[in-house]
Amino acid sequence: MTEPVGCFGWALLPSRRFADFRGRSRRTELVAYYLLFWVIGPLVLFALFLTRLMADIVGWLFLLAMLCPAPALAVRRLHDTGRSGRWLLLLVPGLILDLWRDFVPAAVPDPDAFELLIALSELAGLGLLILLLWKDDPEPNRYGPNPRFDPPEPEDQALA
Repeated sequence: MTEPVGCFGWALLPSRRFADFRGRSRRTELVAYYLLFWVIGPLVLFALFLTRLMADIVGWLFLLAMLCPAPALAVRRLHDTGRSGRWLLLLVPGLILDLWRDFVPAAVPDPDAFELLIALSELAGLGLLILLLWKDDPEPNRYGPNPRFDPPEPEDQALA
């Protein structure tokens, strides 16, 4: 596999490796992917689909399409810093609380305490973001060689 060219090439790389939870990914790949698909993408979608309903529908379809590449990239990025992909489990309580608040709002026991729990889960998400942007291990680790210094073997040689 050749090294991607430009921000768009780096942003599309996780889509090509959408179900690959092994190995390591560079910080460049993570930043380009999130800039294109989670910042610029929704703005463009909303501009193209001026009605709120259409933007919501297309946004949900977009979210479903990105459901596998985003966690796979995050796991590979955690591998690049020498950490297990299990660190992504920090997001689970926040996701459950958000879904509960959005889809079963009448069942929220104490709104103030609930908002405090959501704020704490957002802090966990911020901590995970810091881990994702952490400096990589310059040496090969248990997850593979450093993709910044050791380019992966071409696919035809890897199969031989």
